[in-house]
Amino acid sequence: MWSTSKYLLLAAVVVCLSACFRLYSQLSSLSISTLIHHQFKARAPPPMISFYKLSLQWPPAACNGTLSCKPPIPSNFTIHGIWPQDRNDEPIPPYNKRNPCTPKTPTPPTVLPIKLRPIEVYLMSEWPNLTDGLNLTANYQFWEYEWKKHGTCSDYPDDPLTYFKSALKLRLGINTIVRFGRQTSWTVQQVADEVFDVLKAYPQIACNLNPSGTQKQLWEIRLCYDRPNPRQPPHVLINCTNILRVSKGKIIGPCKSLSDTIFFP
Repeated sequence: MWSTSKYLLLAAVVVCLSACFRLYSQLSSLSISTLIHHQFKARAPPPMISFYKLSLQWPPAACNGTLSCKPPIPSNFTIHGIWPQDRNDEPIPPYNKRNPCTPKTPTPPTVLPIKLRPIEVYLMSEWPNLTDGLNLTANYQFWEYEWKKHGTCSDYPDDPLTYFKSALKLRLGINTIVRFGRQTSWTVQQVADEVFDVLKAYPQIACNLNPSGTQKQLWEIRLCYDRPNPRQPPHVLINCTNILRVSKGKIIGPCKSLSDTIFFP
């Protein structure tokens, strides 16, 4: 005959096993739902390219801001990059294996010295690394950075030659961007109107500050191009969405108003 204590012990074991089973069931359900949630997030489509932005920097301003440049400093607008943007004017993120933006395998940045050799001379002239523009190694470091950040999720992820040539072609096709002289000051709106008068499309204007932080400068003029048909480079100039860059409802950069005065060094 079992004693009362043995029956109580057996009952306690049964209750414990029942509670453990319920806890295991809840954890299993949570793990499955969490896994499904992460899989769903991983399958979310990447942002779609809406247009391209050709960013042209003014070297005397760039080198009088955060950059430390070795001479000679170019006295013409040089290419900073050509950037695929989404419909909200946000940059398309770089290639990510976990959520690829393209079924193609992007060309590794390390092979750019082979791929870009046919246009190397033109890139050094129109797309230099302003910190050391005569140094081929420094230039390739700059081009590799731009390719990894903006080229690998462009329409040419496995064709860097076409990607870089597209920017060169656009830049070389523009003889005049602004007609006002150096060492003059203008409002952001006046600069935008000047570019529109010359090119018939409104740009995006980017400012920077001089080393003492006392003067806003015309740093970059960015031109927007409609996304081309497959196997074509960007070529149709369109109005940029915002004259001053806006991200998540906030204006980016030291210039906060179209009435801000900027210096053209």
